[in-house]
Amino acid sequence: MSDTPRRWPFWLIVSLLANMILVGLLAGFLLQAGPRGKPDGPPAERISWGSRDDGSREVMRRVFREAFRASAEERTARADVRKRLAETVSADPYDADAMREAFKELRSADDAVNAATHEAMVKLFATMSVEERQHMARILRHGPGDRRSRHKRGPDGRSGPAGDGPPPPPPDVEP
Repeated sequence: MSDTPRRWPFWLIVSLLANMILVGLLAGFLLQAGPRGKPDGPPAERISWGSRDDGSREVMRRVFREAFRASAEERTARADVRKRLAETVSADPYDADAMREAFKELRSADDAVNAATHEAMVKLFATMSVEERQHMARILRHGPGDRRSRHKRGPDGRSGPAGDGPPPPPPDVEP
């Protein structure tokens, strides 16, 4: 027998290393991703609205449906502004001033959609009973699907203790 150690073929080592890297990557992706699949049931806000049997569900549908219809023209104009924004961002050469102007137009279009929606809601609220308006007030105060009680909210109105979560953006940062 020979006293010289047996050498492994170079390509066998490269293949083993490549396979280990591949298995590690796959395991990392699978473990990081968590469970997959369709969640059981509708989102929380749909559950809270759908489980109501006091007639408020139909009232909310009517308000939001009419407000959506009332803002159709403004939403079409906003879609046109978004197309121009996409064209501006992909232009070569890039023009930062044109982008600023495009974002300014988008903010104006968003404001127009909101104004039309809000005006329709103002008119619809005038046709509602006091109880229906009070229910809408709760939704507007906390948002749809927010079933947490007020006593669980922190001093700033958010859920959980104060300081829980990321800090707010600086005041000079525009969304």
